[in-house]
Amino acid sequence: MAYDALAESRRLIISRLPDGPVRLSRRRRFAPVAVDVDGDVAATRFLRRGVGCYWDETHLLAVDNHGAWRMLGGGGSSDDEDPTAEQFERARADLAPFQVVLSGSAGVVRDGDPLLPWGTRWVRGSAVLVGHGVAELHVDGRHLPVPYHGHLIVVWDSHRPPTVTAHDDAGGTVATATLSPA
Repeated sequence: MAYDALAESRRLIISRLPDGPVRLSRRRRFAPVAVDVDGDVAATRFLRRGVGCYWDETHLLAVDNHGAWRMLGGGGSSDDEDPTAEQFERARADLAPFQVVLSGSAGVVRDGDPLLPWGTRWVRGSAVLVGHGVAELHVDGRHLPVPYHGHLIVVWDSHRPPTVTAHDDAGGTVATATLSPA
């Protein structure tokens, strides 16, 4: 199955994450991991099977003047081991129940001249991993349910990075963390 990052990101923004695990195979070459939408900006995260390796990719998007999502940029890393197997889920098992780990961030220029920072608008995204006791993250009024694997992505386009608040199943606050800009 071919992987079109923009088309799959658009599909993920509209339909959200699947309820259960999606395993990579020769026929299924990619799997959605996380999505966040903040108004007219979004971040998506996918695992993708490459040739001899596996890719963990993040894409940052914005709505253009015609109301369509467009890709601004992204990035990723690769590994020899299948990240959808125990390795990916084990990362969460090693955390304390209410722990929040910020595991990387990225940023792309949305519009303006990057050499003139006062008129430039940026879109930023940060990967977050949470322990088993965290059921939901709250970010600037958005509620992000934690998927079974505990990996999330948070997007923002303000100058200041947002604070994420982790909540347990009962809705109580168990941790807070301020994201760092790229």
